[in-house]
Amino acid sequence: MSSPAHITILRHGETPLTGLFCGSSDPELTDAGWASLVERTKDGGWDQVITSPLKRCHAFAETLKIPFSVDPRLREMDFGAWEGKSTEEVWAADQKALTAFWDDPTANPAPGGEPWAVMCARTAEAFEDVARAAQGQRLLLLTHAGVMRSLLVTQIGLPFAAAWKVTLPTAAVLEMTAHPDPENETFHVQLTALKGDG
Repeated sequence: MSSPAHITILRHGETPLTGLFCGSSDPELTDAGWASLVERTKDGGWDQVITSPLKRCHAFAETLKIPFSVDPRLREMDFGAWEGKSTEEVWAADQKALTAFWDDPTANPAPGGEPWAVMCARTAEAFEDVARAAQGQRLLLLTHAGVMRSLLVTQIGLPFAAAWKVTLPTAAVLEMTAHPDPENETFHVQLTALKGDG
């Protein structure tokens, strides 16, 4: 019987755009953001790292001295015309569009942005490919809050509304275990930990 994959999913640290719509934008980490990732990863023990291609993840992954690869499917949702704007700015400009996005970001993505269902499909595919290739290993996925929420929906089965209410500050951690099911080539995924601040 195959061994499970133990997967740590780590959100990047603070950037100058933290608190704004920041998906396809590509800021670097602040000093505090970098330090928070150093703290989160100090105990290590992973066999490999798989990172989003965006600098706020990729630049730190390169420093960990662990074999790493880049998976573009782990990038954040693209917020289109809202990139770099605050919730207050978007609300003032188009309250109706923002409310519709919060209610159903698949049917009502940000103008020019990526629908939620499209992101969920790509991140689920990435997670399942990673879990399949890493049975018996400990992996670190360095990624984004939107990706983490999408995996709570597709892998853990949280309802969409509940996943969007989960607080995932910078440097937050989800721990998941993916047990292979040889009969249908799927996985039984368990959420074993969620760590926020501190």
